[in-house]
Order: sequence, then structure tokens, then C-alpha cells
Amino acid sequence: MMFRLTQAAAIVAMLFPAQDAIAQTYREAGDSKPFGCFDPVPPVTALAIPSRYKDDSKNRSEFDAEANAAVEAALNPLDDFINLLVKNANAALQITAPREVDPEASTSPAIDETQPDLALQTQIADCVVDRIHDWAAADALADIKTQGAQLSVPSRIAGLAMAYAQVRGLAIQDTRQPAIEAWLTARMQSSMAFFDNAAPPKSRQNNLRAWAALAAAQVGLLQNDTAMTTWAADSIKLVLCTATSEGALPNEMWRGKLALHYQIHAVAPLVVATALLQPTHPDLVASCDSALLRVVHFTLKAVEDPKLVEALTKKPQEFDPATEMKRAFQFAWLAALQTFATEPEFTAFAAKFEVLSNSKLGGKQSLLWPELDAKANAAKPQPTPVTP
Repeated sequence: MMFRLTQAAAIVAMLFPAQDAIAQTYREAGDSKPFGCFDPVPPVTALAIPSRYKDDSKNRSEFDAEANAAVEAALNPLDDFINLLVKNANAALQITAPREVDPEASTSPAIDETQPDLALQTQIADCVVDRIHDWAAADALADIKTQGAQLSVPSRIAGLAMAYAQVRGLAIQDTRQPAIEAWLTARMQSSMAFFDNAAPPKSRQNNLRAWAALAAAQVGLLQNDTAMTTWAADSIKLVLCTATSEGALPNEMWRGKLALHYQIHAVAPLVVATALLQPTHPDLVASCDSALLRVVHFTLKAVEDPKLVEALTKKPQEFDPATEMKRAFQFAWLAALQTFATEPEFTAFAAKFEVLSNSKLGGKQSLLWPELDAKANAAKPQPTPVTP
């Protein structure tokens, strides 16, 4: 029987929009066409979105079709912009990235003695910096009008910051970088204040807080802002310390039939932020009795057997393992995970995917964590954060 599009499929599309374009990045980087920067994208200066869910959906698992369409229409310009930035940032990194070797290949690849085109790399990096600077100059995302918008913006700040971090040091150095970093800092400080003082109780400890933590980690590292990276680390602990002994996150299990989708959505920023913060906050992995590893183990097991989540939620999960495993972007965080945890289970799960890529996590993960590849061996690498 064909797997029909359900609310679960819709929620995946909402959480991880337009990923196919990002997965294409590494293939396009080698094209010999002359480079031309993409057209300027009008900055989103104000954002007002409603709740996606029906008023009577107490656990936020039933979409209101009209409201959901309005949310998508409001967020699509921002998400499309992030996709363009990440696509180009990845292309810049690809120019000097080590050539990937498939350890399962029967023959060694021919040696490529072509010198990397550093001038092209600078052009692409300048393109990304220019386009982000356009938004910084317009003070984009400063006018956040609704609670729904406040909750949706942090994951986008993470995507913007991670794209910028990739090219910051590759572009010509001038006044653009300080302006961008001041803008990202202001946006992040606003989000931090919201989560500390005005966010709904569950949102202060669920996947939304985790995405805010990732954004704070990346922006804080760009600025060497100890207060911001500490807030990020504390936020990660705040979410992780809610985990059950099995590794379930109660504030995601609360989502009923969509619980497993939201558990996966929470794990992504928790893992990547932890990887970024390892040099400054190495205690995160061990915090709350190694909660992060419990959460990851539970999540991967539940992906293969959703009944583990059904037993906790008492709700059948709208989650088809065969279908979801085709959406590798949901598991892009496995690359960052292996920079601090090299358990065979994690390596084997990552090896199921040809490419691990997610726009809000910076795109193609092997470019950001260069020692790793979806088919790499289990030798433990050192993390290479995307900050200079």
C-alpha cells in the first residue's frame, strides 16, 4: 500500500524545508561555469505568524490547514534565503575541501593535481557575506510581532549564523563582518530574553529552546561572547535534564502522534550545539547522567521501532520508518555526534546515508566536520567547528 502524505510528512516538510537544494551543493561546486552571485533577497524586517495548530489541539498535534498555510507563506522567504546562503557557503568550502574517498571502492581514485581556485572561493564567500550584510543593514527580523514568530526565529538565526561562519574568514575583510556580527548578536539577545522571560513553559524546555541554544552557540562563538555561549550551554542542559531514564524527552512525547518527529527535531540542535561547544563546555556530554547519549540512543531505536514511543504516548505514531529514512536531512546531526561519541551504533546508522545535509545545520556536514563522512571509519576525530 502506498504511503500517503500525512500530517507527519507535513511536519517534516515544515521542520526541514527545501533540503534537496542543499544536498545538491557539493555536486555543483565543481561546475566550471563563471560565478555570479544570486540576486539580492528583500530582507524580512517584520514577522507575524499565528499558531499552526487548531485551537482545541491541546498537545499541538492537529494542524489548522489555513493557519499552517499562513505560517509557511510567512517563513518561506526566510527559509529560501537561508537555503541560498548555505548552498553558496558550501560551494566555497568545497573548493578547498579534501577529496572524499569511499573506503568501499575497489580502486583508488586518480590523483587530482588541479589547484583550487582561491579567487573563485573568495568571490563566492563575498557573495554570501554581501547578501547577509544586506539583511544586517536593514536590521532584518527586528520587528517580531507574535509569539509564533518569536518561537520560529531562533532556528533561522542558527541557519544564518552557520552559513556566515563558513565564509567569514574566506571573504575580503572589511566593515561588513562587524556589522553582520552586531546584527546577529542583537537578534540572538532578543531571542534569549524571550525564552528567559516570555516563552510558554513547555517551549522553555523543548526543541524550540534547543534551537535557540544552537543559534546562541554559533553566534556566541563568532563573537567570543562568553555570556552567550554559557546561555547556550545552560539551555542545552535545561532540555537534556528533562530526559527520562530511557532517553525520551517529555516535552516532545507530549506531542502525541507527532512525538517521534519532534524528538528527532530536538536532537539535531542538542547534538550540534554540544559539538560546537566542546572546546569551552566539555561537560555537556556527561551532564544529567549522560542524558544526551541516552536521548540519541532512544531516538535511533525509536526510528527503527516507533512502538517505543507509542508505549509512552499511548498514540500510534505518524511515522513510517522506511519513508523517513529516505529523508537524510533529519539525521544530519549524526556527523557532529561522531566528533564526541564514536559508538558503533552511531557510525552504523550514519553509514546508511549517502549525504548528511541540513540547511539549518550549515548544509553538507562533512564540509563542516571535515574528518567525517557518512562512509568514514570509526576512528575518533577532533571536532572542527565552523567558526574561525
